[in-house]
Amino acid sequence: MFPRNPAVYAALFSSVLPITAFTQTANNTRGLPAEDRDFPRATPEPASVPWWQGDYATGDWFGLRPRLSDHGLDFFAYYNAIVAGNPVGGRNQSASYADDFYFGLKTDLEKLVGWQGATFTITGVNRDGNSIQGALGSQYDPMQLVGGQAIFLYGLFLEQKLLDDKLSIKLGRLGASDDFATSPLYGYYLNNGIDGNIRAVLFNTRFSAYPFASWGARLRIDPTPEFNAMVGIYQVSSRMFDRAYHGVDMSIQSGDGFMLIGQVGWTPEFFKREAPAPVSDGKAVVADKKAVAPAISTTAKGLPGHYFFGGYWSSWDYPQFGQASTTPASYGFYLHGDQMVYRENLDSDQGLTLFTTFTLSPQQNVAIVPFQVNGGAIYQGLIPGRDNDRTILGVIYGQFSNDYANSVSAQGGGSPSYELVFEAGYRVQLNKWAYIQPDVQWVIQPGGTGDIPNGLVLGAQFGVKF
Repeated sequence: MFPRNPAVYAALFSSVLPITAFTQTANNTRGLPAEDRDFPRATPEPASVPWWQGDYATGDWFGLRPRLSDHGLDFFAYYNAIVAGNPVGGRNQSASYADDFYFGLKTDLEKLVGWQGATFTITGVNRDGNSIQGALGSQYDPMQLVGGQAIFLYGLFLEQKLLDDKLSIKLGRLGASDDFATSPLYGYYLNNGIDGNIRAVLFNTRFSAYPFASWGARLRIDPTPEFNAMVGIYQVSSRMFDRAYHGVDMSIQSGDGFMLIGQVGWTPEFFKREAPAPVSDGKAVVADKKAVAPAISTTAKGLPGHYFFGGYWSSWDYPQFGQASTTPASYGFYLHGDQMVYRENLDSDQGLTLFTTFTLSPQQNVAIVPFQVNGGAIYQGLIPGRDNDRTILGVIYGQFSNDYANSVSAQGGGSPSYELVFEAGYRVQLNKWAYIQPDVQWVIQPGGTGDIPNGLVLGAQFGVKF
């Protein structure tokens, strides 16, 4: 279907030069914080707003960006990079750099062709660089941008919302990681034991995760503002993590399996109190030629929380540790809870949020890390005058399965028991579209055997939103 509004074509073709000028100009990665996860619509930036204070590093494209958005076309791009090294511990000392460029187009089909409640999204990703994980000898990667270092077609899916947005159906080429076992809070960490998704789920089964997509469908229902439930089904194959296909192998073969995953969520907000709603400016407005003070409305604010519980079952021939035979299925469970426990004042989002996750995969014969627990704390605005900076602390504990440990021991690699990681960082939000985050990690028992010295990882992550 083609756009029926001729203004769309006028906006596109009348502005070819501005588009070309900005494609080579350049915040976040796939661990996108909450404010960027839905790729909000572009709005015109007043001429008085300096480029540095705008929403994007490339500005509003001389007004083209909001005009395209008005016709249902929203372009987005994020660049993130990590520099890290382990000056102490590990198998040997090393330093490395990795980056991730995520880009795409989200189309509002109601604006474009009159299809109410529908959007179509296409996304791509390019990853470069290497990790120090090999030098460190750890199970968890301290540089979460590494994995699938190539250019990929990632998302290619349709989403339909119904019943006043209480029901949502998504289907196409996508990752289970986009909707399940994830939280915006994870994106503030550099270690992939936290960042992105609950990592043990990815270790223990064939869970389609960025930047590797597969055929899938997801149904979500939000019966009330506080409760939601999701169920999804995704293709499982031997090719799904092969970067040589660049995300364009869309075949379904006889040996492929599938994953069923379900999740229920609860999003309460405790101790709500009335707070002044934000006002665009403090100036008087003119009504009937008389100056009057702007109306100040109130909104209820409290301490928000997000809790979810999920489980998965996958049909496929899963290899078993130390055996030539396979098992026909894998399954497991996960639990997440985060809660804001302190808000500095009612008209601000500054304060402290705590979170924890648990993963249980009972199959010792196929699960590398059958039990994992994470914990963390994020404080927004800890330093006075730095209201949008985040101070982060995190801990990761992963317990290796007995069968996996025995298979490693049989090959002379020691007997893995557990790996423990502590992480601390400070994200400096330079403006709306750029940040830099110095970070430190202490890895205890890299690889779980105790044969590799504990490692200190020093690094920094930075990102730009185009």
